Amino acid sequence: MLPHQLYSGVLDFEGYRHWLRFPLDCNASLSNITTTESYFTSIETTMQGVHALVQPPQIHPQHLQPIYVDDHIIVLNKPSGILSVPGPRRHECAASLAYRYFGKGYHHIETYNNSEKENQIMYPLTDEDDKQLDTMIVHRLDRDTSGVLLLARNDEALKRLHNDFKNKARVKKTYVALVCGHLTAQSSGSCVAIDEGEIDLPLVRDIKRPPFMRVATVETEEMQQKLREQKGSSNLNTEETMRGENNSGFLRMVGKGAKPSLTTYRILTYEYLIDPTIDSDGNLSIQRLPVTRLELYPITGRTHQLRVHCAAIGHPIVGDSIYGVSGEGTPNGGLRCSISDKTPSDDINVQREIYNFWLKRRTKQIEYTESKDECMLCLHAQQLNVFHPYTNVPMSFYSPPPF
Repeated sequence: MLPHQLYSGVLDFEGYRHWLRFPLDCNASLSNITTTESYFTSIETTMQGVHALVQPPQIHPQHLQPIYVDDHIIVLNKPSGILSVPGPRRHECAASLAYRYFGKGYHHIETYNNSEKENQIMYPLTDEDDKQLDTMIVHRLDRDTSGVLLLARNDEALKRLHNDFKNKARVKKTYVALVCGHLTAQSSGSCVAIDEGEIDLPLVRDIKRPPFMRVATVETEEMQQKLREQKGSSNLNTEETMRGENNSGFLRMVGKGAKPSLTTYRILTYEYLIDPTIDSDGNLSIQRLPVTRLELYPITGRTHQLRVHCAAIGHPIVGDSIYGVSGEGTPNGGLRCSISDKTPSDDINVQREIYNFWLKRRTKQIEYTESKDECMLCLHAQQLNVFHPYTNVPMSFYSPPPF
């Protein structure tokens, strides 16, 4: 087999300038054409202590970070904090930004810098645009996950890439994460530490906290069986009705059974986050917060798989406001033991200190800098190996993590 052709990092402007349909105006904002519909998010609601719908994040041309472009595919580095795909509410996202600037189909260089079309980038997408955009989506990343995102530019490329993503042998995804604490893996039946391992835990939609995920247990199977029996009946109590559990969409979402989910990992380094503080007397103290840098390989591709699996082994991803300590998801990824029972109190305190430190650091960076690369969740899609849908050449796209 031919070695993978490696494409590393974001292209400079001259490297993709001739692929643009319109001039790239870094001062433009697509916020004025973003749908007014809100959507559920985690960070803001955690900070407020209540569940709420919030406005989607603003999209700027600076979020367009192409790694590779040709007539068949577009590969982006998606920043943390923006959506990868529009979803049912048609929010502006990384994919819609790529569609606006690069378009779908074969490239026509004469469209670049056309003054008559210069301002069309700011127009709302039409229904036909939405249809074309949807047929570019190969896969997706969580809003707070950064990294490599692949899009198709024609229907044949989409079909071949979808088939390849189903065939696990032709696609390899590599993620990097910072997790709370120092993870020490052990081989089965041995006390010898090793630097790699696997997490084999089935996942299911969390009935009590939709749309989040959790590890499937006997308890979740019993709850799902109860919902299936009540589907189509009027036996739901008042509390269930208020939560929407008599809604057909809710029943469809949570009614799917548990799915096998497998993640392998490799320990890269043990690190410390440095948290300097000054007390009321002006004395400086340095707190070292332990974290582990992991490479994660999702063998299956379930929603929030990496986040739930890391939380389930007692090492949630740094900055995870859903599955981390005091997050909105079920504690400990939904395993039978509560996180306070399974994890020593010292470790819980460390996780809480890490989350508070990361939240404080991110808030300061947003307030005092104009950087668009700051991340809340320390999970990054670092590398994607695929075969080109037209030439069948093996290609590897790499983006270094922002943390």
